[in-house]
Amino acid sequence: MKKIFNQEENLFRFWLGPRMFFATSHPDIAQLILSSPDWLDKPFLYEFFELNYGLFGAKLHVWKSQRKALNSTFNLKILQSFIPIFNQCSKKLVDRLCRFPEGATVNIMEHVARFTMETVLETTLGLDISIVEEADLIVSKVERYFYLTSRRLLNVHHYPDVIYRWSEAYQEKCSLRNYLDRVVMKIVDDIALRHANLLRDSTETDEEFKKPQIFVDEMFTNKLKKFEDREIIENVYTMIGAGTDTSATAVSYTCLMLAFYPDVQQKLYEEVMQLYPTNETEFTLDSLKQLQYTEMVLKETMRLYPVAPYVMRQSVAGTQIGDVKIPVGSLLLISIYSLHRRVDVWGADAAKFDPERFSAERTKDRHPFAFLAFSGGSRNCLGLRYALMSMKIMMVHLVKNFRFTTNLRQEDLRFKFDALLRLEGEHLVQLVRR
Repeated sequence: MKKIFNQEENLFRFWLGPRMFFATSHPDIAQLILSSPDWLDKPFLYEFFELNYGLFGAKLHVWKSQRKALNSTFNLKILQSFIPIFNQCSKKLVDRLCRFPEGATVNIMEHVARFTMETVLETTLGLDISIVEEADLIVSKVERYFYLTSRRLLNVHHYPDVIYRWSEAYQEKCSLRNYLDRVVMKIVDDIALRHANLLRDSTETDEEFKKPQIFVDEMFTNKLKKFEDREIIENVYTMIGAGTDTSATAVSYTCLMLAFYPDVQQKLYEEVMQLYPTNETEFTLDSLKQLQYTEMVLKETMRLYPVAPYVMRQSVAGTQIGDVKIPVGSLLLISIYSLHRRVDVWGADAAKFDPERFSAERTKDRHPFAFLAFSGGSRNCLGLRYALMSMKIMMVHLVKNFRFTTNLRQEDLRFKFDALLRLEGEHLVQLVRR
């Protein structure tokens, strides 16, 4: 896939089995597609994740009503209320890593993912992680489920269900799904019971009831849309899966970049210590905005190693792109990975890690759709501000307590699809206690 996009500059076609895709990595075309109401649907490949009634993979008519109802769940006031949870979970992560002896080598992804899931459960679902047993096992099962599904995307022989059901991957995926179904149903039942008790004991006025609420509460109480049970279940899946793995992968790769570039690590450390010099760190929305270099490092990592390297859309109306007429129902794939490495956008050194690319001076004239780590347009990531805030707080705690080193070289890393969603065992980061 990478070679295909390197050979083509603008809009082109390719075939996945019997299905033809239009494809691009050009920012102008990406902007046209992602900003157009004619390209808001998602193609059949998203059905492989079996999340057809959640924000991640829902068809247009389902997604549209959900997104409108849930837009307010990540506003600034709600995000501010999450800061103590982000802070507490990050402290727990540091405490867990401190149990290793000084100079120990660990797979940091395993530990970061555990605490991103804890954060998601407490913030978006309003749950105490202590009621969720086998949290580390849940994380590993979610990662494996998404990994198996992602592999199917590039195996056209497994597109037909009648063939896929004969594969070992299908059998394993069914086992994983059964386990995760039990976990999610237990979580949903606990949430439903909590809401039933709140409604019974509530003394809120209608005006108070209209105030924006966290993600799961809005699904249970929204007056504009009544969420069906399967919509609630699959959005809980989406939060646990996508919300956990994306932030964990981004933070883990950021730590790896800091190990590759000690000068960047030192500069980030100095910014953190200037803003938060004491052990009792108090975060505010204003102080987090001042973590400009930290944000630059996170974004540059996500530019080179985007968690979602491709985004796909299906047209709901006929479209014209340049001199190409595209009929209704067409499939289009945007390579975010290739877009983020275009030399005509990012310069001749596009493959090099350089956080200064995201300085105010260098971003002011850049194409608005040159950086799509959180996708773009109406169907972009609902929790992008949530993700950046939580990752900043986590990075503050990590760099204040550890110095990252590694024996790897950046050129040793390869773009492997089977390593996309997690840091593989051989990709280790050494933690040296500060």
